[in-house]
Amino acid sequence: MLNRARVSLAIAILALAAVIGSVAVVGAESAATAYVEPPRTLTVNGDGAASAAPDIVDIQLGVETIDADPKTAIDDNTSTMQSVIEALTDLEVSEDDIQTRSFNMWVEQIYDEDGPTGDFLYHVANQISVRVRDIDITGDVLGAALGAGANNVRGISFGVEDTQALEEAARDAAVDNAVAKAEQLADRLGVTVGSPRHIAEISGGFPQTARVERAVMLESSGGSVPVSPGDFSIRVSVSITFDIELPYMDGEMEDGDSEES
Repeated sequence: MLNRARVSLAIAILALAAVIGSVAVVGAESAATAYVEPPRTLTVNGDGAASAAPDIVDIQLGVETIDADPKTAIDDNTSTMQSVIEALTDLEVSEDDIQTRSFNMWVEQIYDEDGPTGDFLYHVANQISVRVRDIDITGDVLGAALGAGANNVRGISFGVEDTQALEEAARDAAVDNAVAKAEQLADRLGVTVGSPRHIAEISGGFPQTARVERAVMLESSGGSVPVSPGDFSIRVSVSITFDIELPYMDGEMEDGDSEES
């Protein structure tokens, strides 16, 4: 009985060892099968731009009045701004293209060498935005507004009302630039550019416009003010990741080829 027990135990140990060995072999084969070589890629950024002559201009202008009486300061400002708007509409600027941007009032305390005098000045500032759709009359619009009483101009920017075509052209140029960069790098490294794996627009549609941003106090008799619109341009940037293919070395075959035996 003892011998039989020993034999049974030995058989059980051998069977367990065989199972453990087979599991180890299967695990090693699974690990080898699970490994996948990562793709070889090349990532480049491309930039593109497209320009056109402006067809609109946005003007930020305003009226500032000062008086010791707050009601007079407000009334003078309102009357002058109404004259400015009438001068603009006389030049066929649509009222829909004239918008109030801000209306502010603040108090200035008057001082002398002994300190506060007890007197005050009231400042009223009314700022409007004007869109001019015929840029040929931009100078006339500025001159008319200044002649009617506008006394500050905070910004003049030229643009294109419909930018879609420019954005598409700039995007095409950015892609062409990225492809050219990838081909140059691949040629230098002795590899071949494959299909794009990932494409992203990292920035797009940002206008580069001719602008006047200084706040200035101006006086005019109502004549035309000279302006230069320049060009309106849009820039787009893209990022593209391409697959790259390594050259075949001597003795290597393409996938799917087999030697004839």
